[in-house]
Amino acid sequence: MSDQHWPERTAEYPLECDHCHYPIPGDPVASDDGRYCSVACREADDNTTLPDPQAYKRVVTGVEPIDSLVPNGIPADSFLLLSGDEGTSRAELGIELVWRALERGEPAVVVSLANPPTATLERFYQNGWNVLPALENDRLRIIDCYTHRLDDRDGFRAQRTEWPTFLGEAAADAIVEVRDPSDRSEVTHSLTGALDDLEMSETGLVTIDSLDELERVFQDRQVHEFVEEIRATVCKARFVPIVAAASTADEDDIPEAEYVFDGIVDLRLTEQRAPNTRHKQLAIRKLIGAQFLPQWIQYDHEPARGLFAASPNTGRSTQQGYEVGTELSQPDRP
Repeated sequence: MSDQHWPERTAEYPLECDHCHYPIPGDPVASDDGRYCSVACREADDNTTLPDPQAYKRVVTGVEPIDSLVPNGIPADSFLLLSGDEGTSRAELGIELVWRALERGEPAVVVSLANPPTATLERFYQNGWNVLPALENDRLRIIDCYTHRLDDRDGFRAQRTEWPTFLGEAAADAIVEVRDPSDRSEVTHSLTGALDDLEMSETGLVTIDSLDELERVFQDRQVHEFVEEIRATVCKARFVPIVAAASTADEDDIPEAEYVFDGIVDLRLTEQRAPNTRHKQLAIRKLIGAQFLPQWIQYDHEPARGLFAASPNTGRSTQQGYEVGTELSQPDRP
């Protein structure tokens, strides 16, 4: 097939490879049944055609303040750290990211270290988000790294009131108990097993509710090694993003934050001119492979609505959450 049979190439509409779907930088590789950027793609296309990378390599989170700062989406192979003060709705942000994934019809896995599974699920209900259908449809898993740290697990279960008892029974098949949370390999295998069961590849989201708790459970450099391992096997191999939360109070304990994580979202409380007033602000400190607005944005949180960008003066919602004309930061390089 010759060039004359293909659409005219322009800067805005370059020719795309029929296998990898990326632009063809030079002349296409000759073929009778398609156009390819390389011999490797032409030969691979005889067996399978890759999906369009735009379908899975970028994630629009559905969380207004984050999406307003990262308008083109977060790379799906990212390990993100939510680093924030107490009182910045850091936990609510992690829960909302999972809910928005479920809303998109995608699966999700929550690694629960700070709370028992029923308390983790209750965070959704406190926001008006019913996750029972997702549990029944096998789209949500909870990796329970909390319960087996209790001395009296039976007593804990016996003392639960009617609602958490019902919730625990309804979610029983979706809860993966980690019997030794201090064993890094068991936590890793529990996570990868849940990903396999939910067929999570190029779809979905994983959240870890507390790296601070993980630091207390693990020993020595195991948090660093755990983060590096699941970043490679989950984010980079499967194109499933991971979001982990940590308190800035324990930031010195976070394993080389600037190095290990692909992106860091900072959340803070700031003093305002009005007396006794503190507002929440959010910013992207780094994000490899994506453009973002390098500035602080004020936000608030409401049940059902989740996090929303707010006007600095009134606290009301804004359309964009940032000033018109602000230039995007260029993507960081790995």
